[in-house]
Amino acid sequence: MKKVIDIIVKIESIIAVLLIAAMLVIIFINTFGRYTGTITFSWAEEFARYCMIAATFLGIGVGAAKGSHFSADILPMFVPEKGMKVFRIIVAILVVVFAVICVWYGKDVIAWQIAAGQKTPSLQWPMWLMYTAIPIGIVLMAITFCYHTYEVNAGLAVDLDEATEAAMEAQALEAEVEEGGEK
Repeated sequence: MKKVIDIIVKIESIIAVLLIAAMLVIIFINTFGRYTGTITFSWAEEFARYCMIAATFLGIGVGAAKGSHFSADILPMFVPEKGMKVFRIIVAILVVVFAVICVWYGKDVIAWQIAAGQKTPSLQWPMWLMYTAIPIGIVLMAITFCYHTYEVNAGLAVDLDEATEAAMEAQALEAEVEEGGEK
């Protein structure tokens, strides 16, 4: 399962990076062309907008796999580890419920877009294609979030916040040791 999740995260990362790179290149060329009077693309801003939206929805799965989404940092200070495991499972269930709701309504929006035959204003691409990034990204986020929750609860991984806190404590301890050696 770990290999499958790693492959999903790698593919999501590559696609998100390619989308952001394409967005940056097109906007740079369009801006340069506008100021030099050489070339402009009427569709550049629309293209950049859809690249950013798709990269964002694909990127949330990458963040979920690494445990880098926001969290309640104060809770682990007052709740024992067993309680935190239960809390993490409840949060994972809520994430899955949220994903199911998003996919349920997302499929309706996509079906409506297909039926209406709506196209993007400048690019003239099917609008339903732009909307598919939302349910796909949300489903991948739910899968990677649940797997990360399993890893943390099983002791196979730590949350990013916990890792950062441990690194800061290690730096503080190292500083104390260095100060003791200097005296």
